[in-house]
Amino acid sequence: MAALAEIATIVTHAPWTLSAAHRARYRDAGLGDDDLLQAVALAAYFGHLNRIADAVGVPLDYDVAVMPPHADPTTPPLAAAPTTITGTPAIELASRAATAAALPRWVDHVMEREASIPREVRRAIAGRVARLLGDGDGAASDAPLEPAIATLVDDVTLAPWRLGDASFATLRSAGADDATLFDLCAIATTAGVVSRLRVALVALGR
Repeated sequence: MAALAEIATIVTHAPWTLSAAHRARYRDAGLGDDDLLQAVALAAYFGHLNRIADAVGVPLDYDVAVMPPHADPTTPPLAAAPTTITGTPAIELASRAATAAALPRWVDHVMEREASIPREVRRAIAGRVARLLGDGDGAASDAPLEPAIATLVDDVTLAPWRLGDASFATLRSAGADDATLFDLCAIATTAGVVSRLRVALVALGR
């Protein structure tokens, strides 16, 4: 359980810091590669769900024994990756066939569908998220983003506890409606899932 909690924390905070030594230590704790893959995938995916919940201000919809404290919006953001990670994954996503099949369909829906946000902007958001998370294989687009969009993407990725009405004020004043704002957040969080997965799985072999 301690190993799983550590994996979730590292994938959330700094997936590029994982290493082959972590993989060996987790194996000694009884976690096989399939367990590691599932833990990494779940940590990345719940990062998406929690960021969407932060963006829309949805309360917990289930009972917990200990309620978490409200996030302090003055908490500094997580650090961006100091370098990029590229290479062959130590654990192949394809070994979990359902996940490997579902992820591209989700990404394709978010990134390629016709909507108010042009595809080139979607790709630029994904590229910015990839750079923040050290995903050298995902940082294909370096097209500039409007400052308000770039700030929102950075907060979604590195400081979701800052999200609130003030986060959207500039974009709202420029004419963005709720659907567009939600889409911006969903693009950033989806890119975050992909980059956290990619970085973590490569880093576990280094």
